[in-house]
Amino acid sequence: MKNDTKDTLRKNMLNKRKIMKVNDVSTFSNKIINTIMGLPEFISCKNIMLYLSFNNEVDTTPLVTWCLNNGKTVIVPYCVQQEKKIMPFKINNLTTDLNKSTFGIMEPKHDLLEESNINDIDLIIVPGVVFDNNCNRIGFGAGYYDRFLPRKSKNALTIGIAYDYQIIDEIPTDVYDVPLNCVITENRIIYPK
Repeated sequence: MKNDTKDTLRKNMLNKRKIMKVNDVSTFSNKIINTIMGLPEFISCKNIMLYLSFNNEVDTTPLVTWCLNNGKTVIVPYCVQQEKKIMPFKINNLTTDLNKSTFGIMEPKHDLLEESNINDIDLIIVPGVVFDNNCNRIGFGAGYYDRFLPRKSKNALTIGIAYDYQIIDEIPTDVYDVPLNCVITENRIIYPK
């Protein structure tokens, strides 16, 4: 039953996100990125891991660009499909260090780049399709982040980013679901209750 509910929530939210206006994606994304950049945890972090956005997700490109230009180490996920595992790789350039994956997502050229030590990551920006008021998330359903997040350093901050309409009261959770430290939308910062 939980999985059916999650699948329905995921499908409905992806449909909603798909029809967003380009201007709204840009405006809301900029507000979210500005909020992140104002956080003391962001300002003090050295190694930031973040996803590369696609299909109307909150646009992370300006944040990646800023970090690369301002001395922060940028780490992006490489997904190993057979194992449903994330490997973190350091990138130095948005143009030369990335390839398009079979899913159409930009990912690091893992055969040419340096894999990062997960324990060195200070801050992780986590994607998701649906979030709740306790900072639980529903992703695309493959469980990549559910496997990755328990391995991170206990001091690494996890931040979900989403549009405000992607927040619901409560998501059905399982034992392997890992709540985030906070979720940031264009309107607010949500911390677990």
